[in-house]
Amino acid sequence: MLLALDTTAATATAALFRDETLVAEREADADKKHAETVLPLIDTLLEENGVTITQIDRFAVDIGPGSFTGVRIGVSLVNALAFALGKPIVSVDSLLTLALSAEETQKPVCAMIDARNGNAYAALYHSGRTIIEPCAVEIESFCAKLPEDTILIGDVRTELKTSGLPLCGRERKRAQKPNRCIFARRRRSEPRSNPQRRHSRGNRDGSADGARGCQPCA
Repeated sequence: MLLALDTTAATATAALFRDETLVAEREADADKKHAETVLPLIDTLLEENGVTITQIDRFAVDIGPGSFTGVRIGVSLVNALAFALGKPIVSVDSLLTLALSAEETQKPVCAMIDARNGNAYAALYHSGRTIIEPCAVEIESFCAKLPEDTILIGDVRTELKTSGLPLCGRERKRAQKPNRCIFARRRRSEPRSNPQRRHSRGNRDGSADGARGCQPCA
């Protein structure tokens, strides 16, 4: 079985997979911090499905971009569990998984994750190819450069609406929060025993709490 954990968003989620099938998924209490909720979340998920931690064959963890503290909590916890049990880890990229959750496959898909203050982490994908690599962007100027038929997916739509900006002239398609764990099974051929944080929320120039491996777009 595979246990997947996502702590990069405001609400932590955990899921269990058996082979290619999603067995169960739970969300943590959004009003509490990840440090308080993640371990109880995993315990509850396992207990409800009659699974013990020793039955887990592989772990998956979202490595961002996303909450700086959230990424650290998720990666550290999964590393500890995998090390203790001697199990492999699959690292999951937030932006690529967001793009894969879009139903549309014939048009460009732009995945965006809010980085606050009018900024976001973004990447553009089309037909299985990465057109724009993950980068830190200013939402307004970045959206203006996207192809007209691009589908926008992510958690920045509220900011676009409240700022009075058009939705980039793109289709007004709102996707439900993706189960990022689904992508883990697509990466089973690429296990990593010690996934490192590649992205985090912070300053766009990469300083202080800035994103590691997620540079500003040119």
